[in-house]
Amino acid sequence: MLTHARHQQIIEILAVKKSATVSELSEQLTVSSATIRTDLNQLAKYGHVIRIHGGARIGKERVRQEFSFATRQNINADKKQAIAHAAASLIQPMDSILLDASSTSVALVSAIKKRTDLHDLTVVTTGIWTTLELLGSPEINVVLAGGYVRNTSGSISGQITVEILNKFNFQKVFLGAAGISEIAGATDVHLIEVELKQTIIDRSANVILMIDSSKWGKLSLATFAELDKITMIITDDDAPREMVDQFRQQNIEIICAPLIKNSAGVMKNG
Repeated sequence: MLTHARHQQIIEILAVKKSATVSELSEQLTVSSATIRTDLNQLAKYGHVIRIHGGARIGKERVRQEFSFATRQNINADKKQAIAHAAASLIQPMDSILLDASSTSVALVSAIKKRTDLHDLTVVTTGIWTTLELLGSPEINVVLAGGYVRNTSGSISGQITVEILNKFNFQKVFLGAAGISEIAGATDVHLIEVELKQTIIDRSANVILMIDSSKWGKLSLATFAELDKITMIITDDDAPREMVDQFRQQNIEIICAPLIKNSAGVMKNG
């Protein structure tokens, strides 16, 4: 079993049992106790587990990142709307694009539906909630990739999904990330989705990250895109200027989207 797959299984076991001993994990995953100890130390480094005597329990960072979709949708909602508005302006009629299962992608669909000039747009998605938001739009051809559905987020992933997406070519893909840093690039907490996003990136001419300012400088479990794979980053105008300038020096186009004002000139709060 590959290390990243074993890490994911350890996290899933701890998410259900809340804690487990090294011997329990060793027996369940059929690897040595020494291997499990190394795995737990690596996972603890990123806050996904907390080491306890003889084993580990689920970490606070992991619990935080496993918010339900409804909860995540309300976090920094105004910034996600600003990012979505900027992202929608990049889409052209007859484009073939991919949207992931992030809450920002759902916001992007809402912005796309306000564009009356778009026609013959094909949207492939790996998100249940993204798909539901797309329903009822006659000018948009919707393709929902099949595979394993994660209950907390409605995201679809797994080997079946990878095989399906390998049949497509995209003009643009719009992806979220748990974190972005100069050292690690774009990172995510779910290893199964890291592999999926790497496949998506390989099939795309333009890779566009949509991340709010809270994600800058954050490092999550695994990298799905080195900086040289990223075409553009769309963020809000609270993003750290020093990091934005560093990324621009590496030929990454960055849009810092201002918050959207309502008709009275007041910033929307989502």
